[in-house]
Amino acid sequence: MVARVRERLAARSALIGVVGAVLLLVGGAWYQALVTPPYRFIDEQAHAGYVVAVQHGELPDIDTPIDEESAGYAMKLRLDRAPTRNRDIWVANNPPLTYVLAAGPGAVTAALEIPGGPLLGLRLVNIVAVGAAVALSYLLGRDLAGGDTTVGLVTAGLVASVPHLGFVAALGFNDGVAILGATGVLLWLARACGAGPDTITTRRAVQWLGGWCAVAALTRPMSLLPAIAAAATALGVVWWRRDGRFWWTAAWLALPSVVLAGWFYVLNAIRYGDPTGSSALLDKFLRKPVGSLWSSLTLRAIWEGALRTIATRRMEEPLASDPRWWYTIAFVVVVGGVIGAAVLIGWSAVLRRGGRSTVGNRFLSPYPLPFTAWVAAAAVSLIPVLLTAQHRAGGGAPHPRYLLPMLPVVAAAVALAAVRFLTRWTGLAIIVALAVVTMVQTRRYAQWLSTNLTARVDTQLTLAIGSPLTRLAGLAIAAVGLVLLVASIASSGEQAGRRPAR
Repeated sequence: MVARVRERLAARSALIGVVGAVLLLVGGAWYQALVTPPYRFIDEQAHAGYVVAVQHGELPDIDTPIDEESAGYAMKLRLDRAPTRNRDIWVANNPPLTYVLAAGPGAVTAALEIPGGPLLGLRLVNIVAVGAAVALSYLLGRDLAGGDTTVGLVTAGLVASVPHLGFVAALGFNDGVAILGATGVLLWLARACGAGPDTITTRRAVQWLGGWCAVAALTRPMSLLPAIAAAATALGVVWWRRDGRFWWTAAWLALPSVVLAGWFYVLNAIRYGDPTGSSALLDKFLRKPVGSLWSSLTLRAIWEGALRTIATRRMEEPLASDPRWWYTIAFVVVVGGVIGAAVLIGWSAVLRRGGRSTVGNRFLSPYPLPFTAWVAAAAVSLIPVLLTAQHRAGGGAPHPRYLLPMLPVVAAAVALAAVRFLTRWTGLAIIVALAVVTMVQTRRYAQWLSTNLTARVDTQLTLAIGSPLTRLAGLAIAAVGLVLLVASIASSGEQAGRRPAR
């Protein structure tokens, strides 16, 4: 009986690990979504206002006033304290997908008279979306590793345990759905370029990639350019390999985005003079250019601050518990992981080009690495860096969350280098360390909220949502997820019978 249970657990080890990674992220984000008072972070009021407008069948612009009566008492309290331009739905230059998805959950949380009304529904939609992105990260890491489930599990664990991702997932922004769309694009781009199981044909990969490009384009303008680049890259690979009909492939890649999302960017161009609406938005908030794209790209403080926030902080602002020593380790791990993965990928490509097998190679066997898929995914993942630099040069804030769409590929590189050059225990150690930092930061974050109030004590703008037991359930879920993930990675190994990457 015990032996049979062990066999079944071994067969389902990967699934258990993925579930654990998802629970780790969702549980921590659930706790934060409830412990954070409504509209504690200013952009939430505009995003929630967009949800309310969609519930009324309206498509707002950046100057549409927020309907505070429909949004609830907490919104009224927030807007009473806000300057005039902050009483509008200034995020309406974003496409409506996130807000359409949140319209139903937002109506439910408002009907239940939960503080914040539709805001909690929007927060929950983002948590679910990022949880799904963690699951897709497993598939991406596994496929980029030639079918190595251990690398996939470590990838998902790294994504789920990064401190700042859980923070962003728990807020009423549109980043959650955007991260899900970006991860879906990267996964199916990799598969269109030859990664993944042999059962996935190029035709099927192209069809799925076209759909995910449309999802990404419907989340926010910053997701549009990576989606276009991914589609163009996949089309180029198909043409180069003669692996399908060119015009059929182009149609499958382009039409979903053109039909489903194109109208919105045309509307933005009519409303604001450019498809993204960024210039009008910066003008609305009196932002001025602060330099060139190149000066932003080469300003070390931006990227050092972004890595510090993503790898060690729950918020963008520093907390008393910020682990300064951990940032140095995080920097070494990221740089070493990316370089190590590049060495492995290049080595595998050289051996295959020379007609030599990787079978028996300590670092590459039995999973040959899909070179083209890695190059394509890495190239598309770098686009958020350019967009963040451009946004900063135009006068916007270079929020680290804009770089989170890069996280799945960076995590896959670190996981690949850790597992292949060292051992799965190294990847597991990094995940546990990140999880500990996240837990410490989450606890300090709750303390920070109680000492940094934005309104009079005992109003909806200063009180947590739900009962203490409901909030603590999130931490319990995260702990269970971590245990499942650790057990899955600890018991993982080479999966016999899995066919190599194409």
